[in-house]
Amino acid sequence: MTPFRDPRPAACLIILLGLGLAAAASLVPFYHVAYLLEPGILLAVLMPFLLYGLFIESLRGPWLLATGLLLFAANLVLVAFERYLRYDGYTDGLIYWVPTLAAVVVLPLAYLLGRRADEADPSGTPLPG
Repeated sequence: MTPFRDPRPAACLIILLGLGLAAAASLVPFYHVAYLLEPGILLAVLMPFLLYGLFIESLRGPWLLATGLLLFAANLVLVAFERYLRYDGYTDGLIYWVPTLAAVVVLPLAYLLGRRADEADPSGTPLPG
């Protein structure tokens, strides 16, 4: 029997990393004295990871990890570019809609292609067990 690694702890780690990424994006400088927490930015960057958490039980292991890593990489590139390389107060608005758009595109595709076999029964009858 081949040992099977459960991918759910890694998926939870991806969600925690997404929370850290959202916190890093939402802490913005206030003049040269302090930082402010912008809750709209926090929610916008965290939204893909909240949606990803809904798919933890539905996706097979490799699909679950690949989807989470793809969402994290896309958000990491966006936050690095928008917050650290050319921060101008998020005036262009990309930080508000790109993370959710990425989740809306990636998660349904991952569900269609990588859902578990017990959820992919085309007959509509519940499987025993």
